[in-house]
Amino acid sequence: MKILFRLMCIVLGGLALSFVVTKGLLVPIGQWYEMNKAQSESDLTQAFVVALAIQALCAIAGGWLGDWLLRKWLRKRIDRQ
Repeated sequence: MKILFRLMCIVLGGLALSFVVTKGLLVPIGQWYEMNKAQSESDLTQAFVVALAIQALCAIAGGWLGDWLLRKWLRKRIDRQ
């Protein structure tokens, strides 16, 4: 049960951070780049690949963050008892 809960926290942390970065940072930058700087379809493809790489890194960092928060919460809970 603990392993399932840890896995759930890792997945939710990864999804949450990835979602926040995508909606708060990547989408506005992508729209600005598409309207102002992109000159061809190749430029948009490269921007899309960079955005996917950033989103993958955020998912990994979010998973680590979710695991770290779970461990901290469990440690605090054990200290109370």
